[in-house]
Amino acid sequence: SGKWRQVVSSVDWLTTQLPPSAKFQVYFFHETAGPAIPGTRNQWLDAGDVKHLDEVVRRMRQTIPEKGTSLHKAFEALRLMDPGPDNIFLLTDGLPTLGAGRLWSNRVSGEKRLQLFEEAVQGLSSRVPVNIILYPMEGDPAAASAFWRLAVVTGGSFFCPSRDWP
Repeated sequence: SGKWRQVVSSVDWLTTQLPPSAKFQVYFFHETAGPAIPGTRNQWLDAGDVKHLDEVVRRMRQTIPEKGTSLHKAFEALRLMDPGPDNIFLLTDGLPTLGAGRLWSNRVSGEKRLQLFEEAVQGLSSRVPVNIILYPMEGDPAAASAFWRLAVVTGGSFFCPSRDWP
């Protein structure tokens, strides 16, 4: 979809802005969370290694987003990193549709999605900035304010890019 291509371009742009001495990791999350590059779970990658940067983008281009999203699983994966992250960039299209467990029905109300969001962020440290890029979807009116509040509380940033960014 056009939105996913924009996310891939955004990650490509973001990773090229990293200083060569930086460490990074990119995780996909849906029902589970895992690294974009298989075999690198809980490992920091060197931003100075162009092969890693290119491989992340290549893997993203091969990925087709599917199923629900568990922000809980994404944040759980980050908690397992050692050392933990000093900055998080979260690219998403809205509130989660899954929690720690499996989906109990095909439809998740807006109220339930907000509850899943609140449950997921409970385990986050407020000392780590969470920077959010929201590609909003129709029918998820609470997403922008929920993610904006998360960015503010953690000292991160929040924005919704135009369709032609980056």
